[in-house]
Amino acid sequence: MSAPRAVVVGDVLYDMVARIEGELPIGDDSFVPIRDAPGGSAANVAAWLAILGVETHLVGRVGDDPVGEHLEAGLREAGVRTHLFRDASLPTGKVFVLVDGSGERTMITDRGAGEALGLQDLPLELFASGGHLHLTGYLFSGGSRRAVALEALRLARRASMSVSVDPSSVTLLRAVGPERFLRWTAGADLAFPNLAEGALLSGRKEPEEVFRVLLGHYRAVVLKLGPEGALYAGRDGARERQTAPRVARPDATGAGDALCAGFLAARLRGRPPAEALRMGVRLASRIAGHTGARGFHAGRGPC
Repeated sequence: MSAPRAVVVGDVLYDMVARIEGELPIGDDSFVPIRDAPGGSAANVAAWLAILGVETHLVGRVGDDPVGEHLEAGLREAGVRTHLFRDASLPTGKVFVLVDGSGERTMITDRGAGEALGLQDLPLELFASGGHLHLTGYLFSGGSRRAVALEALRLARRASMSVSVDPSSVTLLRAVGPERFLRWTAGADLAFPNLAEGALLSGRKEPEEVFRVLLGHYRAVVLKLGPEGALYAGRDGARERQTAPRVARPDATGAGDALCAGFLAARLRGRPPAEALRMGVRLASRIAGHTGARGFHAGRGPC
């Protein structure tokens, strides 16, 4: 049986991760190690999909600089088939990630070259029957990036590809408007919001109510609950819950991306939702136990 095939579109970023134990001394100095790591939600999902045996194509834009070259080399080493335009006018995007004592992270992002992702960067030959398209919510922020997301959705639907979307950010959803995001992504086979994103999109707080509203837009929803695990709901009435093992000194960076990849890798092979959810939560928990979005796989280079 041939490997499933996925197309992922979105950011390839360079993370700088600092972990602060206890309270952050605002207006004063903190002395902690700062670790660099590969990042970008789309790149994280693509890397894990490829590592899990999915034929994975990543579409994005990086600077024509050593950082972009380094990140692309790491993705290729992980098995990703990269389609990254090298931008001579903008640097590779970077993120400063501040992780607090509970493992929650705050991100300050400069998308750099990723901000200029355009329709000319979208390889039309990737959109073929039998494949899967995964989009991150960050693409819908505006400008040419949003045009890319909408065109990718159109091409995938025309080719009868399955589609998944990760809303990615409450800040983003508030900026573009939850109703617009739902309208743009309606009909996707899977959505991967966390509870805060799901609540904003649905106007509800309880998971079952979030599912009720979102299943009017998507065929199935995976609700990410952080250290509590995840829930699955489908239009067919299926409901699944998977708790997560406790993680010492957690770092949530990239855990949600890993959950998406683990779930998708299983579902694209025809595994039932319960097994896919278990695989996604297991991978997310492993990520949460290490620093950076792809920390425990550091033995294979940046990925």
